[in-house]
Amino acid sequence: MATSIYPGDLLEHLRSLLVLLRQVAGGGRGAFEQAARELAVDRSVLRRRMQTLAAWARIPLLVGRGANLRPTAAGARLALRAAALVAAASRLPAEVAGAPERIVVACTGTITTEVLPKVLVDLERSEIAPQIAVRRAGGAACERLLRGRDVDIGVVRGEGPPPGFASIRLADDRVWALLPKAHPLAKERARITPERLAATPLVLYGASSRTRARIMERLGPLGASIRVEVDGKASALAYVRAGLGASFVSLLPGHGVAHPGVVARDVTSLFAACGFYVAGLRERWNEPALKQVVERIVHHARSRPRR
Repeated sequence: MATSIYPGDLLEHLRSLLVLLRQVAGGGRGAFEQAARELAVDRSVLRRRMQTLAAWARIPLLVGRGANLRPTAAGARLALRAAALVAAASRLPAEVAGAPERIVVACTGTITTEVLPKVLVDLERSEIAPQIAVRRAGGAACERLLRGRDVDIGVVRGEGPPPGFASIRLADDRVWALLPKAHPLAKERARITPERLAATPLVLYGASSRTRARIMERLGPLGASIRVEVDGKASALAYVRAGLGASFVSLLPGHGVAHPGVVARDVTSLFAACGFYVAGLRERWNEPALKQVVERIVHHARSRPRR
């Protein structure tokens, strides 16, 4: 069989071949006339379609005339394959419409922990919803993934939205100091200042952490030092509970930290203003699947948790 580009509507011509061969299999004369009537075309149009198919295949597909009309061996083989192709093409719209689109979201740890689980549950309950994959990446790493089209949506924390993207501000970023229960600053009436925080050994995250950078930008010049470097909030809480230092977490408004032996104090006002933003490429921002995910992220990021 030839592999050249077909000079016409291949699927329509294959369907015409199947209709014609069904009439041929019924016996009697007038197969072309009956097939043309079923296809709602003139008999000459049907003959040209069969001639085009034969020329493309470079081998006769039909032999005989009238009641003796029958497919050649090549025509019969083509008909078998044509039936599968035509059937698959007829199912294609439903299969495409029913297949969920996959959306990859990169986000900072706060959003991964506090927002994405609710978003995923919402979408899984919907009859038509994209599949979501989550990648942990904040700040510059998230922007690189977006620009490289490795992810579809990014949720980042910063003083402003990531430049060059379509974006929506989700909420303010609240900073909480995590203190051992016995620490003087843990008392409800204790006045917390940057100087007093800087005098406490710190338990902070790795060098790529934006929370760490934000804290040390303010406390570093006051003499603050990192005693323990940890990976994630759970590890930080363990060290704070043991009385080995103070740590910090970044949270959405209305969210807090409850952990035995640890007192959380809101110290947002001591640090530079910061917010959470959901962002994506401008040319894709209005795609239905992306909009659906963004809307759920916005909804849950702005909702207060139930107490």
